[in-house]
Amino acid sequence: MNILENQKIVSAEMVEAILTIVENCPTAVFGGSIALNAVGLLERPVSDVDIFIDENTSLARNGMLGTHIDDDSLFSDTVTNTNGKPIQRTGIKIKGVKCCVFKVEQKELEHSEIQFYGKILKIQNVNYAIQAKIAYSERNPKHKDDLSYIDKILSKFF
Repeated sequence: MNILENQKIVSAEMVEAILTIVENCPTAVFGGSIALNAVGLLERPVSDVDIFIDENTSLARNGMLGTHIDDDSLFSDTVTNTNGKPIQRTGIKIKGVKCCVFKVEQKELEHSEIQFYGKILKIQNVNYAIQAKIAYSERNPKHKDDLSYIDKILSKFF
């Protein structure tokens, strides 16, 4: 069992949402705290799902909008990524779980694959997740806490 299959880390509702995403949108790459937990750089409950797709992909065509979205949760805006480039973010709730879908350049879709309840889960290169935590840490104390934990884990190796 990997850490993402621990229900103290990923709740039953979150598991259902993630498996629904994988089934409907197999090209989705999972980042954020899911990726960091998957590789052992975090060990805390996942509160939302960050998904990354190619910037030239339609949400309708890639299957993301067919994932049983809660009707009142859909929003879209433009945010700035870690290198200052504007990117599209779409917020949705899937199976009651808050999800953010980011359209990014192909290079940001580098990933590894892990088994997750019998399915293949694409996990974003954690360098991007760490960069995002650094970039947004001034706005959210949770990111600062995560960075401290990551630093503690990495200091054991370096």
